[in-house]
Order: sequence, then structure tokens, then C-alpha cells
Amino acid sequence: MAEAKQHHPETAFPETREMLSLMAGEMEIDEKALSAPIRECDLQQCRGTCCHDGAYLSSEEANVIRELAETHREDFAELGIELPEQAVVYGKWRDVASGPKTATRPAPMREWVDDYPQHFPETNCVFLHPETAYCGLQMLAQKQGKPKWYYKPGTCWMHPLSIVKGEGNKPRLTLHSPESDPQRYSDYDGFVCRTHCGRPCSTGDAKPAREVLAEEIAEISREIEV
Repeated sequence: MAEAKQHHPETAFPETREMLSLMAGEMEIDEKALSAPIRECDLQQCRGTCCHDGAYLSSEEANVIRELAETHREDFAELGIELPEQAVVYGKWRDVASGPKTATRPAPMREWVDDYPQHFPETNCVFLHPETAYCGLQMLAQKQGKPKWYYKPGTCWMHPLSIVKGEGNKPRLTLHSPESDPQRYSDYDGFVCRTHCGRPCSTGDAKPAREVLAEEIAEISREIEV
């Protein structure tokens, strides 16, 4: 088995990326799921639909982003993003504590996005640029000359990919479909499979997920020493 890398100079979250490295060393690939046709991300069309509930964070990510919001508040303002006093909060999912996440603010998503899912609230992550829908954490990293995902939480840069338990509890890299999305309930019709870049698509501009998400898959693969 390949050895996971031990150092992560290109991220603000070395401990979190180390965990990804350990999983990547024995990860299985869901080839069938990654063959599903999807469309490339188009922020002008979706306006950051996947960011509507903020980003769920590891403890390390929460600490770094909380400090980043305080020490670089003026930098974010210069980029066009006014942050609230608390940029990181503690969330709940279906009345169960879900840990730290980025805060959200109201946004007229149904006005901006024609097919915005009815079960999604009209909110956006506070780090989302209100006009361009670009990620402010990514914008700040690029302004500082760092890799674009340097400050970006794993749940964000990996979206719509998911890591689940496969056979023998081995980690499995997959793309949830409407049938497999774990967040589908009678009163909530799924998350990943309802975001624009995670929806199955049969239009002419659709491509296999492995092609559309090649950069994200390559980043995960980079965690393994060959």
C-alpha cells in the first residue's frame, strides 16, 4: 500500500489534510458513480447554491477560519465581503448538533437562481462574494499568492465528491445520486444531488463526473506517495 504524505505546505489545515492522506492511502474509487454525466460549475447560473448552508468544518478548519476572519477582516472588506462578528458558528442538522460551520446570511436565491431547490433556505455562506458568488477564502488565498484552495475547507473544494465507508469499512470516493444521497428525507429532498454541479445531467454539455472533477480527484490522489 502507498504511504500517505506527512507534510502539507500548500494548505492552512495540515492536520485535516493528514487525515485525508490516511484515507487516500486505501481509498476505493466508485467508478460507476464517477461515470455519471454532470455539468461543470457555473457560478453565474447557480450563484453558489452549494454554499447555501455554509461550510461544515473540522475543529482545525474552524480555528483557522475564525482567526482568519478576525486578522484579515479588512482584507475581506477590500475584496467586497463584509463579515459578521461571528464568521464561524455551531450548526444543527435535523435538531442534532453538527459541529462548527461558517455562518450564513440571507440572500434572494429564488430571485437569482431559476431552479433553486424549494427545500433549500434562501441563505449563503458569509464568505461568498455577494455579486460574483466567488469564495472569499479562495479569493484571499489567491491575493496572497497562495494555492487557491489554501484556506478552503475540505467539504467545499471536494464538492460534489463525497468520501463514504465502502466494503470492509474502507473509504470510498463517490458522487451521490438522487438514490444514494444520504440527506434525502420525506421533508428534505437531498443536498449533493440537488446542487447544480452534483445533479445528474443529460444535456449536451454534460461530461462524465471523473472528467468534470478531474482537478479535485487529482488533488486527492496527490495525497498519496507513489
